[in-house]
Amino acid sequence: MYADFVDSAETAQEFGNLVGLLKECTSIYASGLTSSGIYPIWLKERFQFTYVYCDMELVSTKKGWTTIQRRMNGEVNFNRGWNDYVRGFGNPQSEYWLGLENIYRLSRQATYSRGFLSPKPVEIGFDLEDWDGVKGFAEYTFFKYEPKEFNYHLNVAGRNTSNCFSMAPVYFGLFSTPDVDNDNDDSRHCAREFKSGWWFNRYCDEVNLNQPYPKYKQDMTYYNMFWEGWPCFSGTDTALRFVSMNLYHNHNEQN
Repeated sequence: MYADFVDSAETAQEFGNLVGLLKECTSIYASGLTSSGIYPIWLKERFQFTYVYCDMELVSTKKGWTTIQRRMNGEVNFNRGWNDYVRGFGNPQSEYWLGLENIYRLSRQATYSRGFLSPKPVEIGFDLEDWDGVKGFAEYTFFKYEPKEFNYHLNVAGRNTSNCFSMAPVYFGLFSTPDVDNDNDDSRHCAREFKSGWWFNRYCDEVNLNQPYPKYKQDMTYYNMFWEGWPCFSGTDTALRFVSMNLYHNHNEQN
């Protein structure tokens, strides 16, 4: 649908204007394209377009979130190696992982401020729903994500909501996969044990939305899609049915 929009740019100027619009979903929403769906975004540092799902309807006062991970039916296997997690996999129309390198480049999308290029502050939101239909959204204003030289280290803090779901520990760490062990637990290989790539800390598993997809009405356990504070929020141990991770580029602030 939106590929035709990109292909319609017939001149360098038109292409440049298009690239300026399609930096991330926040900019796309601000341009007047307010329907959720698949959009091409221009990753400036990679000099290429990539397709993402833009969620324009998340339960937040902020609109225009770029989905970097989404799971809804278990059709995509997330028990994968390092190279797959770096490149990305799946389909943004359904379940997908945008890719560690794409996420890093997306987090650095730049804007001009006082004549200088500087990254926009990035926030992250987690959208969850369990098999009972209970929904929750946790939003964090601090998102620090480092490049491959630091194994895509992630630090998340500054919750913007005050329920017990969002109070789960959200400092993550270095990214690990079943074939690359970067966690801080010398006695375990967290990614191999929990069959997923994730930012594991020394305790392995306080939050992990890439673990195996649960069966219908299964309880949440340490071995399926897991968020430590969810049972406190929902009042039950019912497993998660839908999860997504989303980035918001704050146009109103500068680092």
